[in-house]
Amino acid sequence: MMDDYENKEKVETKNNLNEDNFRKKKSSQQQMQSLLEPVGKNINAVAKIQQSTKKILEPLQPMLQMQTNSSLMRDMYKRQIEASSSAFIRKQIEEMSNILKKTFIKNFDTGVISEAARMMMREISEAIQRIKIPDISAEHKQEIIEAYKAWGIYGWTIDPEASIKAFSYNPGDKKTADNIALKRYSKEKMEQIFEMIRESKRVKKLDFEEAVFDYQHKQYKSCALILFSLIDALLIRLQKKSNLDGKRRKVGLGAVNAAQKRTETDLNTELFFTHMFCTNLFVCLGKVFEGGKDFKNQPDVINRNFLGHGMMTKQVRKKDCIQLFLLYYNTLELLDMIY
Repeated sequence: MMDDYENKEKVETKNNLNEDNFRKKKSSQQQMQSLLEPVGKNINAVAKIQQSTKKILEPLQPMLQMQTNSSLMRDMYKRQIEASSSAFIRKQIEEMSNILKKTFIKNFDTGVISEAARMMMREISEAIQRIKIPDISAEHKQEIIEAYKAWGIYGWTIDPEASIKAFSYNPGDKKTADNIALKRYSKEKMEQIFEMIRESKRVKKLDFEEAVFDYQHKQYKSCALILFSLIDALLIRLQKKSNLDGKRRKVGLGAVNAAQKRTETDLNTELFFTHMFCTNLFVCLGKVFEGGKDFKNQPDVINRNFLGHGMMTKQVRKKDCIQLFLLYYNTLELLDMIY
């Protein structure tokens, strides 16, 4: 009986030792995993930062490789980079910010992350500095300004992803302008523009998504009405309360004029691209918000007063909505420039 008890005790002791060893092994594995996990996260974060840097630098490559005698000056190129890539770069930086937040783990050295971010900014800065900037004559500047005015009169504002040269020549007439512009706007291209608008922190999301839905379902009149209300709201917000002297903020064409005055005081319009951008934008805004003049003659460009007061006899077309989506995008950009 005693021998049976001793054997049983030996077996239990052995089992207890095995359990202790198992627990110690498991604990060691967990400790090792806890040590390796932040390392993995840091490595992953660095890799994502490097990928983001590559994506940001891609739009600059054509400019870095370009050898040109074209008469476009420094601020045009800088603004082209900003206009074509600003929303994309913001998105990349937001993604990197989220990565960094997740990666900053207590009691772990994150210096490698900071170094990767510094390298990214240095690469972007060096890439921009390597762009060769040709000069431009005063006469050619004026020609380009007049071309941008013409595009605005025909209802077209700057395409955020088009070449900087797209508006630098006068199309001559509205039909030519429409034919040239509409070739750019495939279904895929419009989706890109929608995504760029969605990324703006000032977009009124519910109304905008309703406008997109109406556009996609060929309900162009309701789409245009929503877009006009969104643009009007931005123009109202652009008016400083301190400049109102107790008066109400203006709407429609009055809001356009008030926003233009603020732009002239709050932005450096001596910079050539800023001048081009604002000239094109406000000529277009003035055209689509101009008064109905007793509604005697139908407008050749979509008009807020004719549409809003039920005085349009023409159908609202897909082209009209494309123009208004672009106008909304560029008015959002103006707010970003001012604020």
